[in-house]
Amino acid sequence: MKKWIALILVLALVAVMASACSGLTESTGTGTSGTGSTTVSESEVEAAKTEVDETLSTQSASDYLASEAVTVSEEQQATSVTEDSAVSIDLTTLTKDNAPTGTAFKDNVLTIKAAGTYVLSGTLSGAVEVAKNVEGTVRIVLNGASITTLDSQACAAIVFKQSDSLRVLTIADGTVNSVSDSAGDTEADGDGAAIQAKKCSLTINGSGTLTVTAVGEDASGIKVKDTLTVLDAHVTVTAVKNGVKADNAIVLKNADLTVTAGNDAVKTDVEPESEEEALSYAADKTAGYIYIENTSMTLTAGDDGIAANNCLYIANGEEDVITVTTNGGAPATVTERSSDAADGKAIKVAGIVLTDENDNETDYPATYEENYAIVITGGTFRINANDDAIHSKGNLLIAGGTFTIASGDDGIHAEYLTKITAGTVTITKSYEGIEGAAVEITGGTVTVNAKDDGVNAANADLKNYSYYILITGGTVTVTCSGDGLDSNGKLLISGGVVTVFGPENGGNSALDSESGTTISGGTVIALCREAMDPVGATQYMVTANVSISAGTTVTLKNSSGEVITSFTAPKAFANVVISTAEMTSGSYTLTYGNSSTTLTATTGTTGGMGGMGGAGGPGGQGGMGPGRIR
Repeated sequence: MKKWIALILVLALVAVMASACSGLTESTGTGTSGTGSTTVSESEVEAAKTEVDETLSTQSASDYLASEAVTVSEEQQATSVTEDSAVSIDLTTLTKDNAPTGTAFKDNVLTIKAAGTYVLSGTLSGAVEVAKNVEGTVRIVLNGASITTLDSQACAAIVFKQSDSLRVLTIADGTVNSVSDSAGDTEADGDGAAIQAKKCSLTINGSGTLTVTAVGEDASGIKVKDTLTVLDAHVTVTAVKNGVKADNAIVLKNADLTVTAGNDAVKTDVEPESEEEALSYAADKTAGYIYIENTSMTLTAGDDGIAANNCLYIANGEEDVITVTTNGGAPATVTERSSDAADGKAIKVAGIVLTDENDNETDYPATYEENYAIVITGGTFRINANDDAIHSKGNLLIAGGTFTIASGDDGIHAEYLTKITAGTVTITKSYEGIEGAAVEITGGTVTVNAKDDGVNAANADLKNYSYYILITGGTVTVTCSGDGLDSNGKLLISGGVVTVFGPENGGNSALDSESGTTISGGTVIALCREAMDPVGATQYMVTANVSISAGTTVTLKNSSGEVITSFTAPKAFANVVISTAEMTSGSYTLTYGNSSTTLTATTGTTGGMGGMGGAGGPGGQGGMGPGRIR
């Protein structure tokens, strides 16, 4: 009797296994559409639309462009020299005895003591300084000048000392100029720069060219205490430490900048000395602000490329090219280990950080949930970063531009919202492609290649945050080895063309969400090897378990033989979800290579589909788990 019971149990187990495997593709080319679907009511369709509308953020680029931070006066822009008022100085023949009125020359240092315009030409082995608290505008015009400090001089080659008045360095049209410190320039006296503005702002303008070289110990190329403004000029900087640094803000307009730096290439450096000061800086979005307009840049940095504290705004045209390479660029092969060790972000906003006497750091985030920390409205970007290519401590908006990105870690990363509304973003290499606590794609063309997740909505540091991925438009193509679209909350697709070539391994899915996936519009093609999480749709979709080899052409046709979609699989897959706004109820034929299967289009929610050899179980681990439209 016990033997009969045992036999019955074995037969029952075989029957269960056969049932679970009935959806697997046979060598004859048959397949199965997902089961467990329900019919969607009009109220559910309306609820899905409302959810998209209520989830979509409303901030725009114009909401955060702080005009007060980028205002440039006519006096700052002026480059012409009036001969009657300008003081011409030939540095080659300059002596103590022939120094013009308003200046002094001693110990190889030319000191400017009065307001006015000073035109410098010739060669000086020494330094030029503007004395402290000189009232009125001081304009130094480099008119074919070469200035290099002596090894015995622990100072910058050009120094603007403390002042509330305007300080301008003009590069005369058609001239070539060079400025360099020496090995004797050290941090010991607080200098450490080739050009320095101490406790004041500095404007660099003119259409000539300037080469800045910082060779002193820990020396930066251009170092400004307050705000640095560069207009029109062509500047090349080579520095042991930072290339271009301003403590408060940097404004670059119509300029051309080439920087090679041992540390950061272009940076603001707000350093609060107390908690009260840190909170004040964090509330002021113009503190630690970088604004770039119609400016081309080639940046090679040992650490970060462009690094702001509170906000970075780039308003370039297509012809303006920003090329950034950090810390040698992305490794040849990106792995989890290499991403953990990555260092050197290409474009970043880091926030306000207070460092105490024991070097302990405390972050004071700005109002990041209300404002964008990074806004890019246009330009051409070529980024090769050892760490994240674009990294925001707060929200991030890409509203235009063409991006080619290779990253050793994340391609695009925001601690809060990552939003793409326009432009062409191509991530050729990354560990994770696009990441944010929330990710919105409403337009543009986005192509992601990732070692792990393609698009990820997550941030373990945030508590009670409503994570989500929302795609309402554009063209999104993801090729990854981890999850394709992976949300720690909800995943909503209401428009655009979304194609996910997901993982070939188990434990990951093309569409993965903690709170459910809803397709309410657009075109969605999602494929993975062994698991597909439950997918809900208010428009018709087909799902199938089929065996698709790499390089196979896959075509979906309706009952009239019209092609709904066709693509070539870049790798092997077993699970397929296809949904388009043009699909209606009825049967469809999925052809893959020499095989085909007939599928029935449904709405509602299709539970997780077991792949070829996938483990059974509810929702995304191989079983046909229940689901619902949220």
